Amino acid sequence: MYKYIENQGDDGPYSIFNTDFGLTYIVSFRWMGTSSFPLDHLYSVDFIEENGQKRKVDSKVSATIRKIIVVFTQKNPGCVLHYLCDIAGGKQKYRARLFSKWFSMSATGHWTKLDVNLDTIDDYQLSFLYDANRYSHAVMESEISMTLGRLEAEKSH
Repeated sequence: MYKYIENQGDDGPYSIFNTDFGLTYIVSFRWMGTSSFPLDHLYSVDFIEENGQKRKVDSKVSATIRKIIVVFTQKNPGCVLHYLCDIAGGKQKYRARLFSKWFSMSATGHWTKLDVNLDTIDDYQLSFLYDANRYSHAVMESEISMTLGRLEAEKSH
């Protein structure tokens, strides 16, 4: 795992780390909360290499990103995390599988993952992470579905 630095940006907290190969990664948590419980504590988690560079597989990158996400959830136990699998380059299925693999490898306690596929764009997937001891699956699924429906309706007006 790499050492990382936590910072606070205008959009929310983020962490930054440098790899042995000279790459710089940023993991950010942007508050996306709605007025409705439980999505009033919703954060979008994003991670990117600062210059868009790619390198051979570096297991310390995934270990560091996983650690940053777990630490964030420990500091913010009531949060709900949302990860959008980017469709850039047609690699959304790979990204979704990788995020699922990372989640299964992480010590998340009672956290669970809910995947939502969007019908409007092929293979576009949202993943929501939440503490199953705090939020029921039925409430999460219902609220996410209603919120996405509301957003889709607003977009078509």
